[in-house]
Amino acid sequence: MQRRGRSAKEYARYGYRLLRGAFFRRKVDHGGRMLRVCGPVRVSKTRSARLIIGSRVILHRHTGFFLDSAEAVIEIGDHTFLNRRSEIMCKRHVKIGSHCAISWDVTITDTDYHVLEGSETTLPVVIGDHVWIGSKATILKGVTIGRGAVVAAGAVVSKDVPARTLVAGVPARVVRENVSWSL
Repeated sequence: MQRRGRSAKEYARYGYRLLRGAFFRRKVDHGGRMLRVCGPVRVSKTRSARLIIGSRVILHRHTGFFLDSAEAVIEIGDHTFLNRRSEIMCKRHVKIGSHCAISWDVTITDTDYHVLEGSETTLPVVIGDHVWIGSKATILKGVTIGRGAVVAAGAVVSKDVPARTLVAGVPARVVRENVSWSL
């Protein structure tokens, strides 16, 4: 049976991913409808930490969630996808908005995992709605990325990113303003 130009094999793959998503929802504290899981996903969390995933989220193979304290919370908004081998490390709070595209090998962390005298070791990360993060980018603690922003591949984001800007480099700097993107 074919609809909208999809083959039977594509429909079977879609159904399998939905089934994996249904089983994966047992590992999360809240899992939205139509969650698709495209391979093994690692979740490491303490008992009272919370992993909250919205509706129609897609998690590709080898994505990892590491909630490393009792107060850790990771939230992922509706219609967001995380591509393969991306990892989120959390000790306090990481929030990813809706309609975000997170490429492969991206690292998002709200902690340094070590203490440097005179500095805060853990600060929340907030990624707004409709944000695109390129492959191998790193988002560090305390960063807020505004709605519609684009983070270039390989960028290391250590400071806030204004809405609708393109940032690139190490450390990431604004390259262009008033950007617009779509899938």
